[in-house]
Amino acid sequence: MGLKSEEIDLVVDDLKAFLKEERLPEGYVVSVRKDFVACCGIFPLGIIVEIEGLDGGVIEDLDQRLYAKIIEICERRGIEHHKCEPIQIV
Repeated sequence: MGLKSEEIDLVVDDLKAFLKEERLPEGYVVSVRKDFVACCGIFPLGIIVEIEGLDGGVIEDLDQRLYAKIIEICERRGIEHHKCEPIQIV
């Protein structure tokens, strides 16, 4: 909370670099982007991570690895972090 847009960009860039190095299972796609709210302007809220694939177990594993990476990035950059929203598989 209270992060500048540039700080969120750095975390998003770090996550995307991590994903390039990771070997995602075939048929799975991970999208990482900033979350915004629009009210009297556009304000960044945080980061959204979407994982597409068929197996809920694989999605949960990817989610845990990404969550661990987010915590690592925040600690390395001195960014305060909080617990992520529970995973929603739809």
